[in-house]
Amino acid sequence: MLALLFSFGGRIGRGQYWLGYFVQIALAALSWMCLLTGQRNENILLLVVPIILAPIVLWMALAVMAKRYHDRNKSAWWILIAFIPIVGGIWQLIELGLLRGTDGTNDYGPDPAHGFNVADDIETMRRQAGYSTAAAPVGAINRSVAMAAAPRPRSPYTDGRPVFGKRV
Repeated sequence: MLALLFSFGGRIGRGQYWLGYFVQIALAALSWMCLLTGQRNENILLLVVPIILAPIVLWMALAVMAKRYHDRNKSAWWILIAFIPIVGGIWQLIELGLLRGTDGTNDYGPDPAHGFNVADDIETMRRQAGYSTAAAPVGAINRSVAMAAAPRPRSPYTDGRPVFGKRV
């Protein structure tokens, strides 16, 4: 969560963007409530809370937007488009909150939507189990089918004792 809110490197998807955005909204609401309560009760400590939280919320907003622009394969300098009246805010809402990121790895890192690759994991497990993954000639297919159908010994020991804590 800290990397999501405070780091400028990498990429995040739309869900993580909205999560970061709602955390910022919650902190801004807390800051606003402290400001109003501090003014009403003339409490100096409550008036200091917004001064402390404002730079933190600004940093979080810039970090989350930068990583979301990275997911769109754009530089974080696109954050400055928000300074264009009306159009900038609408642009950022559509660009960051609604549009998909680029598929696959881009200049800013791997795709956050595909953090794991199940197909590669299955192939690795097949190789570890002793099955060949390369394309076999037609004559070798019958031999490989017969080998696959034959039960593998459950223990490397000749007396059949079980092996605990080792891959067989």
